[in-house]
Amino acid sequence: MDYRQAANERKYDFAASSYDLIAFIMSLGQAKKIYKKVADKINGNVSKKIVELGCGPASVTPYILEHTDISTQITGVDFSEQMIEIANRKKEKHNWENVTFECMDMYNFPETQPADTVIFCLALTAIPDATKALKKALSILKSGGQMIIVDSIPLNSSWWHPFTNTYIYLKSLVVGAKPTRKILSFIHENMVDIEIEEMVYGVYTVIKAKKASQQPHAGFTPDASS
Repeated sequence: MDYRQAANERKYDFAASSYDLIAFIMSLGQAKKIYKKVADKINGNVSKKIVELGCGPASVTPYILEHTDISTQITGVDFSEQMIEIANRKKEKHNWENVTFECMDMYNFPETQPADTVIFCLALTAIPDATKALKKALSILKSGGQMIIVDSIPLNSSWWHPFTNTYIYLKSLVVGAKPTRKILSFIHENMVDIEIEEMVYGVYTVIKAKKASQQPHAGFTPDASS
């Protein structure tokens, strides 16, 4: 585990009540735009089972609900009891009948009913092993299903990226993340119909991709630049 991710469970339990404010500050005021971007990427016509891994206090859920209907089953998973407690309070307050929140290790999430869409929103780099997490996400995603990721990933294709990469690193010390380009490597090796775009000059990378009907082997050679 990277030193930045040490004690993340206690850290996120402690910060649960102020998570939305912290996300707003750390995202340079772009948190709501990020959540809306995630929802915009969902194919609501075919996404009848959506799983968000690392859902936190249900920050993205209201935006997902705007792009889906009551027939869509939405499940949020997080390892922080305090995050899930807040998420369930929101569920009760807003009467989200088709939403379920579960406090568990994401690797224990059952694979019996494949999901149409799996989401990581500002969560993947906070997981100690991003590659292992992506493999788990693929295992619960049906063939042709979509994966949506928004996270801070170091980039190097534009002149301003060294500046944004510096901010990404400094932010990671606060939020308990390990920014890594291995996420992009995995997506390119194992998924199809890949769409990638930047937000906030590359501080955030938005990825949308599909699981191939014939899924290739999930292994790949680590990116030495990560």
